[in-house]
Amino acid sequence: MAFLLGCFFWGTAAQAGLGFLSGDPLDTGRGVPGQPAKPWLGKRAPLPRLPGRIPWFAVQAERIWTLPALTSFALSHNPQTAAAWEGLLARAAAVGVAESVWLPTLTLGSTATRRQAVSTAGFRVPARNSAFPDLTLSYTLWDFGLRRARYDVAEAQEWVAGFTQNQTLQSVVFSVTQAYYQLMGSQALLEADARTVAENRKALEAAEVLHRAGQATIGDLYQARAALAQAESAYAGQKQAVLASQGTLASTLGLAPGSAIHIVPLTPGSHPPAGLRDAARRLMRAAEKENPALQEARAQVAVARASVRAVREEGLPTLGISGSYGYQFQGGFQPGDTWTLGLTLTVPLFTGFSNHYQVRQAEATARQDEATMNSTRNTTLAAVWQDYHSFQGDLAAYPGASSSLANAGKALEVVLAQYRVGQATIQDVLQAETALAQSRYSLISNLVSSYVALAQLGQAVGMPVGAAHP
Repeated sequence: MAFLLGCFFWGTAAQAGLGFLSGDPLDTGRGVPGQPAKPWLGKRAPLPRLPGRIPWFAVQAERIWTLPALTSFALSHNPQTAAAWEGLLARAAAVGVAESVWLPTLTLGSTATRRQAVSTAGFRVPARNSAFPDLTLSYTLWDFGLRRARYDVAEAQEWVAGFTQNQTLQSVVFSVTQAYYQLMGSQALLEADARTVAENRKALEAAEVLHRAGQATIGDLYQARAALAQAESAYAGQKQAVLASQGTLASTLGLAPGSAIHIVPLTPGSHPPAGLRDAARRLMRAAEKENPALQEARAQVAVARASVRAVREEGLPTLGISGSYGYQFQGGFQPGDTWTLGLTLTVPLFTGFSNHYQVRQAEATARQDEATMNSTRNTTLAAVWQDYHSFQGDLAAYPGASSSLANAGKALEVVLAQYRVGQATIQDVLQAETALAQSRYSLISNLVSSYVALAQLGQAVGMPVGAAHP
């Protein structure tokens, strides 16, 4: 008794916050820093371990990868696809949970007791042991369609998860495609910078020859050296850009950023992708049927509408049947069995307006999802329109960029030959080299942009994974 009274007074004092007790009796702040400027070092409990990196074997590192092969590898190893797939499996299991309510439930329970009583006169009644196993069966006969509505909600949520997975697959495909062409472009720009360095070195050699012959000034020599140094600086910077692009591509594959990936190079004879036969309006109609983000928004509307039905029907009566059978064992008595069978009618009379406001909330959510669906449709169609014309613009610009590169190369040859015989200045040579470098950059950028724009258009339309054309 004294122990119980002590616990009572101690708990009362702790709740009252008396001064002789600590402000943190359970020491919950033991991991919190003592000052705001100190970092939090975490609790003692360990965090889950990070998963191991995907193995990247030497034979894979030496292989020349094409875009389809890298895309297939990414779809199998990128953690985003795994997460989306597991989410779909979870939603599929939720459909099974919703469907299981049409089946009866059967439970087995048992209680075991030992009873000892002592009379006030000091007599002790013999201890009595008893056991009562019980088997109960219950089933809902009628619920005004509540089970059907909840099943529809679960099924529509599975649709949402399915379209989310499709959207994730397309997102991974586009990420790989974009990183692939960016790496290809970075490598091509590195090769272009190497050519620019070689051309600037030839110009410097020509300036040195003319300077020794007294036909060029020391200023020409300095300008040629400055141009070469600038070209070498651009080449060194582009090397780092290639490494950064390799890291981006490796990340989309689920690999460590430092993984070496060899791809097919972009050659001077490379051409942009073939033009599209379908017009923008036909592609927009295809997007309304195929774009997974838009289909996900439509499925979300189906979820909201089914949720409205489910909430409404939760406020209606339900009728169920239940039965049980038990067998009782009790010390000193003969065993006996018991059974029950009955109907249960549940009629919600008043819930404090809870169901009323739940219905209003579900209806507002349904209208919000419908507005989101319309907004997603507008965004999708606008993306298709813009990506289509961006792709068409890149195709239209390619002939001019190709012609500019060819003419800039011939112009540099002519100007350099004229400089060697004293008919051109070093400024003319440097300007011709700059124009050639810019033409190379423009053509490479045009090729990369055209392929990326085609990939963006395919993603906006909702091109199925594995298709080669939107």
